[in-house]
Amino acid sequence: MKKYFPKSFLLLLSLLIICGYTMLGQTLGCNFKPGTIQLNLNGQSVGANIVSYVVLVDGGNIIRYKSVVNSGTIDAVGVGSYKAVAITWDNTQSNLPSLEIGKNLGDIDHCLKSTAVDLSICDCNTTTNSVTVPNSVGLSPQYILTDGRGVIQQVQNGTTFSGLSNGVYNHYVLCNTNLSAVIGTKITTLPSTDFCRIMPLSYVVCVAECAPVICVPMVIAKIR
Repeated sequence: MKKYFPKSFLLLLSLLIICGYTMLGQTLGCNFKPGTIQLNLNGQSVGANIVSYVVLVDGGNIIRYKSVVNSGTIDAVGVGSYKAVAITWDNTQSNLPSLEIGKNLGDIDHCLKSTAVDLSICDCNTTTNSVTVPNSVGLSPQYILTDGRGVIQQVQNGTTFSGLSNGVYNHYVLCNTNLSAVIGTKITTLPSTDFCRIMPLSYVVCVAECAPVICVPMVIAKIR
């Protein structure tokens, strides 16, 4: 084995921190919209001969998407549920992996793989910059909205969240607790026992954006 393997094991930590799907009982719901997604690829060994990828596999363990080399950028990802796996090898080794879309991940060898992490890509389901979530039964519920990475964006006592930009949001409810959710922290830091609803409701906001060529201010002049 090459010396880079132990260092590359840090890829596991990186993917879990960015995309961890289930922690403390909560699931993170939707993570990204379709299209180009970005996963952080940190901690792996680097060098002229080191090659790292992130792949997305389907339920049959078939590779459906592959990142740009030495990057966490994956293009043209479609709606669905996947598992993200980081893969690293040394290009100077005698047996090189053949990492191709359509292959079974289990057939890829002579490399180091991280533990698979669940990932969910969801399509647009609202075209407005506000969402109204269902009322929750419970004492003094706190309504929480996170982004696709589980970072809390809004906390309130009402059921309508406004001022949303295009993106992925997941809604949770805290009940019967003196604990207050804090904006900017991870939803996974809150104990699952304090939630009225563990499974989140996901909202993918796709507000129509005006193209610059259309939105240039017009000048009106009086005809003489």
